[in-house]
Amino acid sequence: MEHGSQIEGPGTTATGPLSGAGNLPSGAIEAAVLRGEQSNTSIIVRSETGNAMVKVFRQLAEGLNPEVELGAALAKAGATDVATALGWIDAEWSLRGGERASGQLAVVHEFLEGGTDAWSFALEAAVEGRSIAQDARALGAATARVHEALADTLGIAVLDDQTGPPFVDRLASRLRSAWDEVRDSIGVDDAALENLLDSLGGAVDGLPVQRIHGDLHLGQVLRFPEGERPFAILDFEGEPLRPVAERSHPDVVLRDVVGMLRSFDYAAGAARRTDPAARVSEGWADEAGRAYWEGYASVAGGEDPFGTPLFAALWLDKALYEVAYEERNRPAWAEIPIRAARSALTAWLPESAAGAAGESIAGGAAQAGPGTAHGAAFSLPGEETDVSPHGEHGTNAAGAAEQEAVGRRDAADDGAVRGAALAAASVADGGASLPSHVAAGAGEKAPIPVDGDVIAKLAAGAYHAPHAVLGAHLDGEGTVTFRTVKHLAQGVTVLTPEGRVPLRHEAHGVWVGTVPESDTGHVPDYRLEVEYGEGHFVTLDDPYRYMPSIGELDLHLIGEGRHEELWKALGARVERHHSMLGNVEGTAFTVWAPNAQAVQVKGDFNGWDGREHSMRSLGSSGIWEIFIPGVVAGMCYKFGILTKHGHWVERADPMAFGTEVPPQTASRVVESRYAFKDDAWMAERAATDPLDAPMSVYEVHLGSWRPGLGYRELAEQLVEYVTWMGFTHVEFMPVAEHPFGGSWGYQVTSYYAPSSRFGHPDDFRYLVDQLHQAGIGVIVDWVPAHFPKDEWALAKFDGEALYEHADPMQGEHPDWGTLIFNFGRTEVRNFLVANALYWLEEFHVDALRVDAVASMLYLDYSRAEGQWRPNQFGGRENLEAISFLQEANATAYKRNPGIAMIAEESTAFPGVTKPTSVNGLGFGLKWNMGWMHDSLQYVEEDPVNRRWHHNKMTFSIVYAFSENFLLPISHDEVVHGKGSMLRKMPGDRWQQLANLRAFYAFQWAHPGKQLVFMGCEFGQESEWNQEYGLDWWLADLEPHRGLQSLIRELNTVYRATPALYEKDFDPAGYEWIRGDDDSHNTISFIRWSADGEPLVCIANFAGNPHIDYTVGLPRAGRWRELLNTDAKEYGGSGVTNSGYVMAEEGEWDGKAATAVLTLPPLGVVYLVPDSGDTTGA
Repeated sequence: MEHGSQIEGPGTTATGPLSGAGNLPSGAIEAAVLRGEQSNTSIIVRSETGNAMVKVFRQLAEGLNPEVELGAALAKAGATDVATALGWIDAEWSLRGGERASGQLAVVHEFLEGGTDAWSFALEAAVEGRSIAQDARALGAATARVHEALADTLGIAVLDDQTGPPFVDRLASRLRSAWDEVRDSIGVDDAALENLLDSLGGAVDGLPVQRIHGDLHLGQVLRFPEGERPFAILDFEGEPLRPVAERSHPDVVLRDVVGMLRSFDYAAGAARRTDPAARVSEGWADEAGRAYWEGYASVAGGEDPFGTPLFAALWLDKALYEVAYEERNRPAWAEIPIRAARSALTAWLPESAAGAAGESIAGGAAQAGPGTAHGAAFSLPGEETDVSPHGEHGTNAAGAAEQEAVGRRDAADDGAVRGAALAAASVADGGASLPSHVAAGAGEKAPIPVDGDVIAKLAAGAYHAPHAVLGAHLDGEGTVTFRTVKHLAQGVTVLTPEGRVPLRHEAHGVWVGTVPESDTGHVPDYRLEVEYGEGHFVTLDDPYRYMPSIGELDLHLIGEGRHEELWKALGARVERHHSMLGNVEGTAFTVWAPNAQAVQVKGDFNGWDGREHSMRSLGSSGIWEIFIPGVVAGMCYKFGILTKHGHWVERADPMAFGTEVPPQTASRVVESRYAFKDDAWMAERAATDPLDAPMSVYEVHLGSWRPGLGYRELAEQLVEYVTWMGFTHVEFMPVAEHPFGGSWGYQVTSYYAPSSRFGHPDDFRYLVDQLHQAGIGVIVDWVPAHFPKDEWALAKFDGEALYEHADPMQGEHPDWGTLIFNFGRTEVRNFLVANALYWLEEFHVDALRVDAVASMLYLDYSRAEGQWRPNQFGGRENLEAISFLQEANATAYKRNPGIAMIAEESTAFPGVTKPTSVNGLGFGLKWNMGWMHDSLQYVEEDPVNRRWHHNKMTFSIVYAFSENFLLPISHDEVVHGKGSMLRKMPGDRWQQLANLRAFYAFQWAHPGKQLVFMGCEFGQESEWNQEYGLDWWLADLEPHRGLQSLIRELNTVYRATPALYEKDFDPAGYEWIRGDDDSHNTISFIRWSADGEPLVCIANFAGNPHIDYTVGLPRAGRWRELLNTDAKEYGGSGVTNSGYVMAEEGEWDGKAATAVLTLPPLGVVYLVPDSGDTTGA
């Protein structure tokens, strides 16, 4: 974009002026659309030259937009307490009558990184009862500096006897207009308002007026506690419900001051409403408000305005605006501004004027006691339990952090009960009373005609565009036609604010009726009253009066295969709406089924009969959509799909967030209310490279670790155990829902739903959160390679091969009897890439271990000649799968710094952990299957024979640094007749345990991260079986407890010794001492830390000790025996070096020093330089 650049279209011209301040992004850019509810569309644009926030105005308005005008003025003044305006887009367009109009389409500001929104900060402080006076004072000073910058650039005027009365008239007009809309809610006599207005007559003479913010509150402010500027004020557009011309009037600066004081009051009220344990004091908002004024006056001067008629009028003006806003959007929250308005007006009632002095800033009656004033915590019908960003004082600031739900979910959803009550409610919550009289003109005009075939399809739920016929539709002559499908009904009546509209039965269960329009060009708000016989009446909302719940941008991104937050567009999402007749809670259902003729939603809310809930097709996108009022969290559902061959099939939702407990197969509506408390962990994760950090992984199968535990019980017992054992990470075998427990989770049917076997999705969030708070990372197995053929799930989802490849040579797995994803289809790739992001972002998972990568990489995997087709270049590589893996990895790392993508890949495919920028697959880590196979084969040999297999323990170093490896001893090694790790070891029980101790110590010292399966840490006797728990009783027996103690010590040493993890993937971090001593069955090597500190590992896999064994060491002096696996506390024989080894000057094994020590039988010794050595060597 260059200054003055111009674009022309039909009847429209757009130009792009720049402010001259700051730098616009240029060159290669990245853009992301903010999805929070805002008055406009905000897009973050990043580039190497700078970052910016583009705000696109959703509603065109003629005239100069205040945000553009004020932004340009502040940029010219060099204001530092705002986000600098960089440029904007002017436009000129034609109106219907041929006239020309001009205005702005968008504005661009600098994007401020690292700020937090002041609303969340204030709300948290209010809940905790913590004073924010110091911050409020600084914010007041920042506000004053912004006002001064606007005055310097745009000038000021002084109200006099000519300009003062029009100013008062405008204010009075605003107040009276707002009062007319909400007076019934306020409940104060009109005389109070008139008395206040009468007092304004002489109160404004001599007051300066200028351009101001116009809609200042905490949600318009970013806080930078460590920055040079403590606050940045944003969004100078003014109150979005006011006309542009009205927002451009010069005004008194006191309006902005009052707006911020109202926001402090809102924060106090919101704290009481959302947290029953909130400790906010009654004077909290007043203290913040007075401090804010002190800060303002310290820059701009001025007398205390509290208690003046102008202050009261501006306070009331803002409060009435808030009441109207909340009653339209969140009626349960209207009580907060209602009480503020009453507080301001009570002082002006004739009978109470003399005694109205109180302590509140508003100058009204004294503050009420706890639980009554300023938005006390009480319940209203349809009340929201979270402080959401769409409230008038909620977060509206670009770049501010989204607010999370307050409170936690009950143990089980009561959704079905609640939903039934909502669906059958006789009067919608918070709405006007429903009428008892017949609307004037009802039934007098003929309805919009519809073809009989369409009526029949509607009745069967088989029409692709039901919203085009059902619901309310206005014809060209001012008549509204209502149509609805109500099978088995004996009568249907539409209830509107103007009266009742009886419907007649048209055909096949379709009912129709008409009424004259009451609001020109609009259909009325309405509900349906259905009679089912014997006087049984049910009042329902109509799904077909709602606009699509998915936007054009979502559809575009889905079509491109680049919707990285697909779970926010598809699936089942609980939504809340407000209308004249009351609050509405329901669920928006959206599904991709491009081959379907029709799609229905069926569930326990409609008796599993979806004919009355057919979805609308959104064209070539293949997306189907419907919002169903009354369907709430906890309800079960499936999609009924009419295939192109004319058959109805029933499918679970591919994007479902929850499911029934298997073997039941329905999807479940889920609404998360969990607020993570792992901010410190997430911040540290983002700043840490996992490749340079310790990673000792404990692999867990949730159902058999301790059978019978759910997510929340695991959050107590598993967290305690893993913390005690010292592992850095837990890896869960697949958590996503799967129908067959014997698959261990590796045949997934619901990729977006944590298994309901163990609790609610929020319970899994709690488990992850507790692990993080204990300092433990979470890895989850992810299975994008294949999925089962269950006919109710993904297989032939809409009657055709959709998620799977249509060609059996690419779409079916011969070994596992499963289907393979069509990795070349953009929507399927999007489904999988977004799924990876879903687990990382919605559940704060730290790493994904990608299962069966090898099966994805090769077209001939497990296929004989003639059972596969070469790729376009004649090779065996699956180029589409490779491209998908690269996209998934690159996107995951881009969006989530500090995570790890881990490949289970068993071949020598090159570049698995190389960056995608050099055509690698882009994984962070790869399981070292070669090391696992070779090393297990070695230790399974009797020690007498090991010398002939010595290379199996040393060969891994040949390729150890070709990839970033993780050394796995996983579940795969202790199943299917392979026996437990203990039973693999030769000899008697003592020798078996000694072998295990030596093997694990060797594994921990070998380059690479490490993983062991549950039970291996204490020497599980039997082979693992998912139907049974571990043999925990073994851990109480002395020899096994010793092995468990060794694993604890290994983890302690590992965490405390950077040489064991800092240079895992750098050849400079490893040095052989001697790898060829096969006659002694010994291996010795050095691990080096980044700062040059060594750890020496000497392993003796012989069945006898080696006395006076000579070894080369890198330096002379005293070396401490950091670990000896034969120590008695680990169940060993006690053959040690008494804690220390002395190294003398003199070359041995190519090293500078020589040491003589004792190596224990089937034992490993770790040596480190003794930091307390005073020998001077």
